[in-house]
Amino acid sequence: MSAGRRTLAVATALAAVGIAVAVGAVARQSDAAPARVLAVTPADGAALATTPGEVTLRLSTDADPVLSHVTVRDSAGTTVNDGRVRTDGQSGLRQPVRLDRPGDYSVAYHVTFTNGQDDTGVLRFSVGTGVAPRSTGEIPDAITDSGEHAHGVDPLGATLLVVDGLVLLGVLVLLLRRRPSRPPDPATVGTPTPAGPTASGPRDRGPSAPLGD
Repeated sequence: MSAGRRTLAVATALAAVGIAVAVGAVARQSDAAPARVLAVTPADGAALATTPGEVTLRLSTDADPVLSHVTVRDSAGTTVNDGRVRTDGQSGLRQPVRLDRPGDYSVAYHVTFTNGQDDTGVLRFSVGTGVAPRSTGEIPDAITDSGEHAHGVDPLGATLLVVDGLVLLGVLVLLLRRRPSRPPDPATVGTPTPAGPTASGPRDRGPSAPLGD
């Protein structure tokens, strides 16, 4: 097999391995149970007599607090978050809040899990009114600033990027190692070698001696 065919075969094998790894990663994620929010405290429709200091979310698996958002708003739409969301034990998130007055409040969450999946939801609760919150008006998204939603690469995407990079690196190494053979110097091709005198060639003789009578 020529060097060019060997290089092509190895490059094809590396690409096949990369595709197999990518397909396997996608299949494992699709077969996994969907990650989701199991419960929120205060619960949807709750009428609280005392002011809570935080909203907590219980999750089916671990979440990334940097990429997750929980936004609590009063009835006027003003955000009442008191700091950023943080982890709460194992598989939980906690959003501190500062509620200054009785009334209805809404919660919107967008949770990004460590396995790359996410879950969103909204709910309402009331504080100090003695009645359930009114279900009027649409609850805005959890993300209050587009700059906060600059998500990084999820684990699956990072795996695929690494595999693609390794395949590309392998192909480049093979191409660099395959050096073309040096062509012959055209100045030396077809140049006759000058022939010198041979031992069997004729020899010059001196003047002939005069013949006697």
